[in-house]
Amino acid sequence: MELLITGFIIGCAFGAILYLGGASSYRRILGTLLLKDMTIIKLMATAIGVGTLGVYLLDAGGLANLSIKPAYIWGVALGGIIFGLGWAVSGYCPGTCVVGSAEGKVDAMFTLAGGLAGAFIFSIAFPYLESALISNANFGNITITGLIGIDPIYFAIVFSLALIGLTFFVLEDSYE
Repeated sequence: MELLITGFIIGCAFGAILYLGGASSYRRILGTLLLKDMTIIKLMATAIGVGTLGVYLLDAGGLANLSIKPAYIWGVALGGIIFGLGWAVSGYCPGTCVVGSAEGKVDAMFTLAGGLAGAFIFSIAFPYLESALISNANFGNITITGLIGIDPIYFAIVFSLALIGLTFFVLEDSYE
């Protein structure tokens, strides 16, 4: 129960950060897609950089169990296509549609309902799709660090610093 409460609190904090960063604003999303407004890109790059380092440090300290899932190429490709089409049609990704719904935006509520319906339909269809999506082109638990032969924590440090450096020193707030 404590884990559920902790997860809920972290989710609310992340949603608040998305809201305050303007990640559910149509104007900001469009500006991001047109590469005219770097706010959302900077927000997400910071979140990925801090999150990556945090997860790997927790794993190294024995406080988390980082579990790499197998790389199912067809499943990942199909999921990416569906995700991209959904974002292009609705203007929201899964996190921002929840934030937009909490703000009372009707289009975000429809996006959230569509995402939940899609997840439900996929869960029903999964046994029939499993052999095509998972058995074919399954490369196992591969990682970049495994391929280049370095300790994951060192990669996480460099990757995180690169993203945070990109965020604060390279990306400008807006392009004209």
